[in-house]
Amino acid sequence: MKINLLVLFGGKSTEHEVSIVSALQAMENIDKTKYEIYPIYIDKNGEFYYNKKLFFDIKNFSNIKNTLNNSIKVILVRDKNRVYLKKLNNKIFSRNIASIDIAFPIVHGTNVEDGNLQGYLHTLGLPTIGPNCLSAALSMDKYIMKQYLKSLNIPVIDAIRYDINDYMNIDTLVENIENNFSYPVIIKPVNLGSSIGISKASNREKLIEAIDLAFSFSNIILVEKAIVNIREINCAVIGDRFSYEVSLLEEPFGNDEILSFKDKYLSSGKNGSKNTKSFSTTKISGTKNSGMASLSRKVPAELDNEMANIIIEYAKKTFKYLCLQGVCRIDFIIDKSENKVYVNEVNPIPGSLSYYLFDKKGISYSNLIDRLIKISLDEVRREESLNWTFENNLL
Repeated sequence: MKINLLVLFGGKSTEHEVSIVSALQAMENIDKTKYEIYPIYIDKNGEFYYNKKLFFDIKNFSNIKNTLNNSIKVILVRDKNRVYLKKLNNKIFSRNIASIDIAFPIVHGTNVEDGNLQGYLHTLGLPTIGPNCLSAALSMDKYIMKQYLKSLNIPVIDAIRYDINDYMNIDTLVENIENNFSYPVIIKPVNLGSSIGISKASNREKLIEAIDLAFSFSNIILVEKAIVNIREINCAVIGDRFSYEVSLLEEPFGNDEILSFKDKYLSSGKNGSKNTKSFSTTKISGTKNSGMASLSRKVPAELDNEMANIIIEYAKKTFKYLCLQGVCRIDFIIDKSENKVYVNEVNPIPGSLSYYLFDKKGISYSNLIDRLIKISLDEVRREESLNWTFENNLL
């Protein structure tokens, strides 16, 4: 008997389109003999749509209005210890589309990857692949993540957090940054991914532009010292708090000093460098877009054993102490001048699910998804063994 698998993607996020690409990649690689897929597209207003046919082809998302006009608006309802996908209408009784066994949020960015969606699904009691609400929230808030890892002696680049109230007096804000940092500096929205809103500033004029850009995406930003002589290394981890496995290490290559959204998602995978090789990609029906898999990269990264082992150990500790589950990608920065490594960002639901970092370890995309589902169901069984009642005379 097949497992009914709910795949959710989209959402009110600047990474809405990236989520679509990641989800369609995954759905193309899910073993259809084991799982019955129910794709749910979350539009930018947070409304849920279901279409068993149209949501598997990326071409249908180029004219989203027409696609949604031919789709069903749906809700999730818990009834008698089951969660049902139901058609949303004005009638008292609406038909069930399916009973759902497990949810697979393949989402990126604010409002969906940051714990909001996970908390909703957990409230329904629906088994969910990936991080729980707290782990997702800790990982996605770059400043809180830094402070937490720093308390555990995991190296991060020091940063200062500023909110929208600080932005009301831009002159004072700029002065404060210049008093705490020497140029160049990096300015980031505190809770976005895919390099959206991130800038490097080498003078006051560029700093003001970078602050304006970051605050256009978030009410909270962080500023950190820019590492000038830099290498970027990424490592994915799959598992749970009991058992986890690291991927091969990768060194991504971009056209800018900071890997941009364009580098990550619109790259052809070829930049002419003989030191760069494009990793094999998974195509999506109707397009050549391969998401994060299209980024130019070296896999495995060329590192000496000592540095590679340091990164792997920090990746394991980060995964463990953030209580992550499923598959995540941890991005590192190496300061080549000091030969020192820092945890830069944590991606609790990475672009393309980082399948390309496990493929050369002999873990196929289909097998990766099987493992993610097993990890989630094992966690459900552990939760079911807990006591959720407490006898008292309060009422």
